[in-house]
Amino acid sequence: MVLMLVAFSFIAVFARLIYVEVVDSENLQTLALEQWYRDIPLQAERGKIYDREGVLLAGNTTTYTLYARPVAIKDKEQTARILADVLALDYEKILKRLQSRTSELTIKKGLDKDVMLKLLNSSATGLYFSRSVKRVYPYGDFLTQVLGFTNVDSEGQTGLEAYYEQYLGGKDGYVLTETDLVGRELDTGTTYYKEGIEGASAYLTVDYYIQSFAETAVRDAHSKFASKSASCIVMDVNTGEILAMAKTPSFDLNNVPRKDVLNLMNNSKQTLITDVFEPGSTFKIVTSALGLDTGAVSRNYRCYCGGSMLVDSQKIKCWRTIGHGSINFDEGVKNSCNCLFMNIALNLGVERFYDGIEKFGLMQKTGIDASGESHGITIKESLVKNVDLARIGFGQAIAVTPISLLRAYSAVVNGGVLVTPHIVDKFVDKNGNIVYQNAVEIVPEVIKRETSIAMREVLEKVVSEGSGKNAQVPGYRISGKTGTAQKYENGAIARGKYVSTFIGFAPANEPKYACLMVVDEPQGAYYGSIVSAPYVGEIFSKIFAYKGIAPTENVEEKERFAMPDIEGVSVSEGILALRARNLYYEISGEGVTITKQFPVAGAMITSDTVCYVETE
Repeated sequence: MVLMLVAFSFIAVFARLIYVEVVDSENLQTLALEQWYRDIPLQAERGKIYDREGVLLAGNTTTYTLYARPVAIKDKEQTARILADVLALDYEKILKRLQSRTSELTIKKGLDKDVMLKLLNSSATGLYFSRSVKRVYPYGDFLTQVLGFTNVDSEGQTGLEAYYEQYLGGKDGYVLTETDLVGRELDTGTTYYKEGIEGASAYLTVDYYIQSFAETAVRDAHSKFASKSASCIVMDVNTGEILAMAKTPSFDLNNVPRKDVLNLMNNSKQTLITDVFEPGSTFKIVTSALGLDTGAVSRNYRCYCGGSMLVDSQKIKCWRTIGHGSINFDEGVKNSCNCLFMNIALNLGVERFYDGIEKFGLMQKTGIDASGESHGITIKESLVKNVDLARIGFGQAIAVTPISLLRAYSAVVNGGVLVTPHIVDKFVDKNGNIVYQNAVEIVPEVIKRETSIAMREVLEKVVSEGSGKNAQVPGYRISGKTGTAQKYENGAIARGKYVSTFIGFAPANEPKYACLMVVDEPQGAYYGSIVSAPYVGEIFSKIFAYKGIAPTENVEEKERFAMPDIEGVSVSEGILALRARNLYYEISGEGVTITKQFPVAGAMITSDTVCYVETE
């Protein structure tokens, strides 16, 4: 028994020796070094962020933190005078600190290189520096929500900075200096230097110039319509590359409002990705495409709009309460007639409609490389009644993210291919090696190619003849769809609160660019045709000029004339005046007298102008 205990003890001691010498040797060596060496950190360079053409969007500047070790200071009064003079500090206060028994003091952070060198070349002793990296955004309030920002330690907190931290964040280095037991540097000691590893640099799909067009548009819309916010996305419909993504209100990334938490939270969110909204008329493109693709309707299909439709004994109104009369498919889409889309949805039936919504990915996340993406919301399929189906057909009783809506629309016009939106193209290390390449993911045949071609033709008429006229660019073929959705608060319609949208595509016959403009709670006019469509037209016009895309259509000089004065007259009289000039109009309210008009009376317009009329 005694021999067994001795043998067991010997084995235990031997095992412990093996563990100490082999398994835990590196850790123990580190602990020993920490006792005999002073560690000064060297923060690594964070990877830079560039646009698709190499324009720097996020870079770095080097700063230094000054430390003092009181035991290593030979003349505290002299060192205190130098620090007070160079750093504009109070001499008595800094001297008192240097006379303390603290092993190490942090004197000041954020010093630039010139100050650091001045102190190094002075006769002050016992001073040490660590290198830090501060993030710098050359364009300030630009791509704010997309880029995001870092904390004081240069770690990503929001946006791409956080999402791709594993690539952007570098590995810190250090300087180890041999010291005695109280921390004084040894004259015969050794210094070890370990350089940090720089993070990989990101190259985005975003184009700086197209982004600047979008930034201008959202700021103008926000200001002109005193809206809660304005947002815009420009995407390549064939690849899913995000060319621009802008939102306002915003803030300067070089001056993050960290103390104003509410402002920071609201204006840091990429609401185009994180928030869902009831799409309203913009959803009608999905309904139209599914109707044609399944054969539930054809372009020869006709229905009658008397201003409303009875479904499950419930009266559902068309936006045009006086009705559109007898219309075919193309006319119904062009005029955004609710009755047409209710009929299409009912012809499709619940199963086919929901299968189509699933194919377009509207209830799932798109997979965009950004944090906080949401998925769509609608009524559970097993609970849907005809009245619900009819409302979904024209964009009610369903909520989607703007990015998922844009993705679905792109599939409608690009030949039926569902692409994955993405913001980053690749990451490249400091040696030029590609360490990450974003692959283009597609889902083919969401709808048939012939359906897509037909929808291009129909949507072009919306811009050339219908509610999208304000998005026209002379000489170019544009297609698209307007949307005006009421907002809900606490389960009820929020009176006077709307989301105005327009989604456009260009060129209409062979789409490459998709542009979605969302204006949340505009004041005054609120129809997407008035509020959002003109900005999409402006963005396309700038893209054509920037890319050198020549016009394909003859530009005719259109007659300009004064907007008729129709305020105070009856609705019927006002409509006759607008029709006499071949003007497309949107009417708000069901009154008999016109109380407000846009454009204002006397403004010089053409027959392509979309007019807005309020009644009571």
